[in-house]
Amino acid sequence: MASRKTVPGKTLPGMGSSPLKSSSSRARSRSRSPSVLASPKSSHQRSNSHSHSTANNKNGTSMNKHLKSLSEDEISSYTTFPPCQHLTKVLSSSAIDMVLKSFSTAMKICLMTAPHIQQNTEDNDNNDQDDKDIVHYSTHYFTSDGKRVDEESLNRLRTRILRCKDCHTSNNIFMCLQCANIGCLHENHALAHAKSVGHIFGIDPATGRMVCFKCRDYVSDPRLEKIRISQIETSGLINHFPGMPIYQHEHDAETCRSLAQDCRTPSYKATTGLKGLINMGSTCFMSSIIQTIVHNPFIRDYFLSGHHLDCERGKDTCLSCCVGEIFQDFYTSTSTTGFGPKSLLTAAWRVKRSLAGYSEQDAHEFWQFLVHQIHKNDTKSNRYKFNKESTPALETNGNGTANGNGVNGMSGMLLKKQGTDYTCDCITHRVFSGQLQSTIICSQCSNKTVTVDPMMDLSLEIQEKRNAVNGKTPATNGVVPLATLQDCLSKFTKPEKLDVLYQCETCHKKTEVTKQLKIKKAPLTLAIQLKRFEHHLAVSTKIETHVDIPVMLDLGQYCCMLPEEQESGGRVFGDHVYQLFGVVCHIGSVNTGHYISMVKNRDGIWFKFDDATVTMVSQEEVLNSRAYLLFYIINDIS
Repeated sequence: MASRKTVPGKTLPGMGSSPLKSSSSRARSRSRSPSVLASPKSSHQRSNSHSHSTANNKNGTSMNKHLKSLSEDEISSYTTFPPCQHLTKVLSSSAIDMVLKSFSTAMKICLMTAPHIQQNTEDNDNNDQDDKDIVHYSTHYFTSDGKRVDEESLNRLRTRILRCKDCHTSNNIFMCLQCANIGCLHENHALAHAKSVGHIFGIDPATGRMVCFKCRDYVSDPRLEKIRISQIETSGLINHFPGMPIYQHEHDAETCRSLAQDCRTPSYKATTGLKGLINMGSTCFMSSIIQTIVHNPFIRDYFLSGHHLDCERGKDTCLSCCVGEIFQDFYTSTSTTGFGPKSLLTAAWRVKRSLAGYSEQDAHEFWQFLVHQIHKNDTKSNRYKFNKESTPALETNGNGTANGNGVNGMSGMLLKKQGTDYTCDCITHRVFSGQLQSTIICSQCSNKTVTVDPMMDLSLEIQEKRNAVNGKTPATNGVVPLATLQDCLSKFTKPEKLDVLYQCETCHKKTEVTKQLKIKKAPLTLAIQLKRFEHHLAVSTKIETHVDIPVMLDLGQYCCMLPEEQESGGRVFGDHVYQLFGVVCHIGSVNTGHYISMVKNRDGIWFKFDDATVTMVSQEEVLNSRAYLLFYIINDIS
């Protein structure tokens, strides 16, 4: 049975370090408009608009009577966040009717103007409309005197209503459940309201989730969840509403009883996902990458929520199905014996011939291959829906040039068309995709030419050439190792004079230019390759230089400044802070060696995965390793 999952480490701004167990950190607010809106109605209900005023007055009581008419099994099937002691006390008091009515009204505001989106399933690769969605409005709104309100007016009304009462921002806001106040979290106005008047419950306008400001956590109750789900179903947004997916079988009492009889709850040991992978013949490169995928919380929640269960291809050629099989074994089995990824290995051989056999492979190349395959198997874009095995090519930007500069090998995976970004909806793009900005500056007129390219990972040099100082060349033939990861990032983003002349479009001269790379959009998970292998003609060498890696990495100085930062003249501290959660190391020479991985689990404990052997290691051992691949996860996604 699919159930609600939590996203570890998610923090609400202004709430310290308390994790919020929700798939979204956006908040919602509630107020009444000058022109009172009646309840939303489907098209066949328009003739009953005159009865809405009376119905609204009895909404809470009738809602409670309806809930009481349902069996306990039917109510309990609405899996949700557990209620806190404060919510339990309120729902057991005489105020329950008011709470249910207020929550029902708040959900109507959440769903106001939200369209029912239906993707075009026809194969229109030769048509400019192939990636557009068909939008249907299955719900209509009417004023108290029976006049229908158009969607544009609703949008303006909702935008005007849903703003913080104090600072008028529309970001990170919560609606008070007990009054018409709307407060933001950025300036702690929602918290201040809760403390001053004792109204401790707020509602997120984006997802309909309730938060208890006193407990500083998301809370709910099956009765509230049933109201939320029922209104989402009525609006026609069941498949498109933000947050965790909603499955119909979750709310079928008979199905839930059957699942309860035939299913078991995994033990704590099974839920840790701590299991090794059997080496099936020089497959350590595969095992090390799988461990970083399995323990990535975003990808873990995606697969454990059942998002890939509808695949009809099977494990023979679908690598996403093979990864799903690994998740199933890692998070349900109590056995500590290593898992043999036979399905993944054979499917990889079928899809990519160069992987077939038992020769050693590069872990970074396999990571790129694996996330690319998950992308093609899981995207909902029409561009790949009918031809998932074709390798996506770089789209042109309208003038015949490709949107990719070769900084990373995955740039073609981000859909681009005529200079406009089409961000892919697959899990790998949502987790790993970012943007890299390249700025070329003319030395004569200082004109700047800016290009933005997709980015899935960064490949960083770990040494640089230094010119002779005072006639003396460094002892290492002019090559100096970079001591820290920050040094590597500084080298990657520092301005560099190009050896070629550039035709400037402003001054119309061929001039010398300076090029600088900056991260324009940082991903949720930052994958970094440290270039330890060099290939010159027929000679390959490995660089054994140790690079200091930080546990917490602030990417701010390597990113483009946001508009609000440019206005204030400084960066917003903490917006680009990442924490290390995965390291892949190569032990041995360039021609023969062994891969291991070290991953931090959700309890903050580091484990080393050496094929089928799993051992606990200290953070100091992780930081002293000669890392080849690094995986940093965003510290705060609120």
